Amino acid sequence: MQYKFTLLQDCVRAELSARETVAETQEFIRAAMAEAAKHKCPRMLVWVRRSRPIFKVEQYRISEHFKQIAANPQVRVALLADAEELRAAHEYIEVLARQQGANVRAFRDEAQALEWLRAGVLQSQEKR
Repeated sequence: MQYKFTLLQDCVRAELSARETVAETQEFIRAAMAEAAKHKCPRMLVWVRRSRPIFKVEQYRISEHFKQIAANPQVRVALLADAEELRAAHEYIEVLARQQGANVRAFRDEAQALEWLRAGVLQSQEKR
């Protein structure tokens, strides 16, 4: 498994590849959360490549993180994948996250994902 983080103006770009196991998933999630906290950035673009799709969300303990995301309405997570099976898994994760009130969305296009992430910035600035 490999991952790297880049700060893109107003969001963190997390790139993950060759993730296979529950332990690797948990390691990546912890690292991504730490990176977001380090930059004080509540928006994250997650690009997943050449990785095992996640359909058993509870096995990977991802739903535990939905509550943390839902607790802060400024937090937004956009998911992108390089394969149809991964995209389907991301769409499933989006449904489960939304059921818990978390701002997580699956996208096919990076430009649309960034637009959605940045729309959250504009909405929070308008409320001030």
